[in-house]
Amino acid sequence: MFLLRLVVFLILVSLVVILAYPLLIILNLSNGGDGFGLCNDLIACEIPFIEGPRILIILIITFFFLVAVLRIIMKYLNSINKEETIL
Repeated sequence: MFLLRLVVFLILVSLVVILAYPLLIILNLSNGGDGFGLCNDLIACEIPFIEGPRILIILIITFFFLVAVLRIIMKYLNSINKEETIL
């Protein structure tokens, strides 16, 4: 039971990180960074046209996969809680 709650917590943290990842890339680029490997040199940066949509699709698929896993775990936890009642 505790392990399942820990997994739920980790999934929720992962969802927040997935939602914040594009903002972290922009913040990193604005501070002179390389956008977490997206662009090595900001002045001579040539990001391929498909890179943005590829990152977006990966983040969306990962987000919905984690939401589905979270939903399955929560249904399982609810079924466990219903069986443990004394009524």
